[in-house]
Amino acid sequence: MKHLLLSFVFCIATLLSYAHAHEPNDTIAHSLDEVSVVSFYRVNLRTGTTLSRDDITIQNKGQEPSFIMARMPSVFAYSDTGNEYGYSYFRMRGMDQTRINITLDGMPLNDGEDMGVYFSNFPDLLSSMHSIKVENGASIANNGAAGYAGSVNFESINLERDTTSSAYAGYGSFNTLKVGAEYNTGRKGNFAGHFKVTHQQSDGFREHAYNNAQSAFVKLGWYIAPQHKLDLLSFIGQSRNGMAWIGASAQELLQSPSTNGCSEAEIDHYIQNINKLQYQGMLSDNISLTAAAYYNYADGYYTFDIDNYMIKVYDPAWQHTGEIDRYDQRFHYIGGNIAAKFYLTPFEITTGINASTFNRRHVGSNNLQEELLWDNTGYKNDISAFVKGSYTYRRLTIGANIQYRHADFDYRGDKPFERINWDFINWSGNMRWQFNNHHAIYASATQTHREPTRSDMFGGEENFTTLYTTQAESVTDYELGYNITLSNFTTNINLYYMDFANELILNGAMGTNGQPIHVNAAQSYRTGVELSVQYYPIKNLRLANNSSYSINQVEHEDETLTHILSPTWLVNQEIAYNIAGFDISLSMRYRSAMYFDLTNLYSITPSLRFNASVAYTYRNITAGIHLNNIFNERSYSNGMMGATAPLYFIDSPRNFWVDVRVRF
Repeated sequence: MKHLLLSFVFCIATLLSYAHAHEPNDTIAHSLDEVSVVSFYRVNLRTGTTLSRDDITIQNKGQEPSFIMARMPSVFAYSDTGNEYGYSYFRMRGMDQTRINITLDGMPLNDGEDMGVYFSNFPDLLSSMHSIKVENGASIANNGAAGYAGSVNFESINLERDTTSSAYAGYGSFNTLKVGAEYNTGRKGNFAGHFKVTHQQSDGFREHAYNNAQSAFVKLGWYIAPQHKLDLLSFIGQSRNGMAWIGASAQELLQSPSTNGCSEAEIDHYIQNINKLQYQGMLSDNISLTAAAYYNYADGYYTFDIDNYMIKVYDPAWQHTGEIDRYDQRFHYIGGNIAAKFYLTPFEITTGINASTFNRRHVGSNNLQEELLWDNTGYKNDISAFVKGSYTYRRLTIGANIQYRHADFDYRGDKPFERINWDFINWSGNMRWQFNNHHAIYASATQTHREPTRSDMFGGEENFTTLYTTQAESVTDYELGYNITLSNFTTNINLYYMDFANELILNGAMGTNGQPIHVNAAQSYRTGVELSVQYYPIKNLRLANNSSYSINQVEHEDETLTHILSPTWLVNQEIAYNIAGFDISLSMRYRSAMYFDLTNLYSITPSLRFNASVAYTYRNITAGIHLNNIFNERSYSNGMMGATAPLYFIDSPRNFWVDVRVRF
């Protein structure tokens, strides 16, 4: 509590002092429309990648967001099910979602304990998004999990600009179906609203790896005055899945490519509800304020076939018990933030505080004997205060950011546990020189810290038996980039070097909770180059390329090894052409080989896949057909160590999707 009070006093004192000291003057007035929550919580002078509302609408087929973000530099995605529905994951610069700060309008989506984001619990989230902003590299994440590998901000529908309503239906391979509708009122006097409902389902490519999900999304806006606005956002989704988090051997996949390493008895069912109330306003011509409160709730369970896990992953001589365990989980995530931005030309200063509390109850039981195995609860508090500023002189902008963050974790179960506390000072400095209208260079240095997840601390177990680590990891990230913007050509090239201390690295094993196991490494680094290009050689033809090359090394037990699931090359090439209502595109995605065990003995072969789509628009109707993996490439997307042999996750073979959208 003392950390919260100190942070609150710090922010309010700063706000009041500036509000009184800087009365409206000749500074240019800033309109409310410019006061974006993204600008408050995620601002640096590097160039990120943004997907617009139109981009999202064209690409969105109900698949999880991971696969849309996989088109960006240094990002690749994979799934348990083999296709793009159900449990999917994405990695940025070789690091997983627990190290990526993921927010929705500044509200954290990473859970408080394990910092994961399961998009399976957010069915068709994309249909209610205005944009997706992705930034590679360490950042000062002022809300939620540390921006260790990078950050992703989902910006919800813009109630004044995104006014088109629509109905959608699509069907594809593996009995995959999506139907949905959205209604946007546009601004009607002082009010505006967005309403969306969706149903989607898929059998999945792998056996009994199905997904059945529904969701509803509502956003309401109340324009209190010309410079003051309230937004209320609410999402609820439910998802039922056939589990597929255990791989299969190469021999099994050769005989039957759709083999699922999990048994048919392993299923899950989760409900997730997120709510946010946000105020945005101009206190004067040069002071803007945003304040928000949010509540995130999830409830559900998954089942665990202990015999199947032990025989395939741990001990092939395991004696059958016939037990099917059930793991119930329920969490409450409550938080709020407040930030003020001061436009004091040539300075801009932002200061704010964020605070949240999280608790999740874990109950394990034996389905056959109805025996309680454990009942424990984890508690996580997170408090931070930050000040960031920038100075602009002609075409040169220099910025700095400093944050104090406190996090603590407590546990109540069948064994005593002492609360763990972490205190961090995170900082960044950056500059951008726009030396003419078309060319710019930028550079930055950032240091941020991250505490271990509950799963890291407990060794992949749902119930606490042994404390494996409490040590925080840190990274110092150096970035240097060059940006060109012409009328028909844009490019960004970015060099980076990330130097880690005590990094939690994958070791190739999987815990009984279905999450990968990490171990600390004293020294490690990741370095590389990222390229993003768009070129319009003629009016209706677009060529795009997003590629990256990286070196990812770790010192572990006196050996120099390559990080797990960190490919050297990622290449995305796309050609798109539109004419007379037709939109035609062809894309190529290449991923080089990557290791999936810490000794670097086992690797996943390279993957090269081609996709194509054709869509036709007539008045307010758009119909399309999409063909994925045109040449039926056989490739693996992930791997894990089994009891006697490595286990693999296979990508889906050639598959299709047809859809129609009606706008009104």
